[in-house]
Amino acid sequence: MNRICVGLLFMSIVSVRGDCPNGYVRHDDSCYKFFSSVLATWAESLTYCELFESKLAVIETEREQTFIEGLLSREWHTGASDGVWVDGTDLLIEGEWVWADDGTPINTQGYNKWFPGEPNSLGRRGEDCMDLLHHEKYNWNDNSCERKQNFLCEIETEGSSGMGGGNANNGIIGK
Repeated sequence: MNRICVGLLFMSIVSVRGDCPNGYVRHDDSCYKFFSSVLATWAESLTYCELFESKLAVIETEREQTFIEGLLSREWHTGASDGVWVDGTDLLIEGEWVWADDGTPINTQGYNKWFPGEPNSLGRRGEDCMDLLHHEKYNWNDNSCERKQNFLCEIETEGSSGMGGGNANNGIIGK
């Protein structure tokens, strides 16, 4: 009898967590994981997410942005980087920001949350990769892709408009 109760309890915990892998948090049709103890360049972050069958997070709505702000605020800690890598880039054409996962233009998407004055592509090497800045309430910022920062991965679950498993095979930077 005790084994049956433990089994039922385990099954109910799994169903509450949804389809998200261990360590990921569900929101709508996606699962997210903030890698707060790993520092990586933007390209390394892409690869790291792919190892977990996910992608760098793509922020498509204000609702999703609000959820991500809450998640990052709860999980941010002393020692975590100020910036958090997400999927946006203008590496291919300067000033034309897209989500690397599928090449969707960011400016025509209908939602963005750039910090005032951003993107500004400061510095000799420019700033071609998007991060969310902790000290600026997770507004969007362009930064040097070579900076080592924490990152946010996303897995789109079944029923979402994406590719289901989060594989970036059709993206501009994909395999």
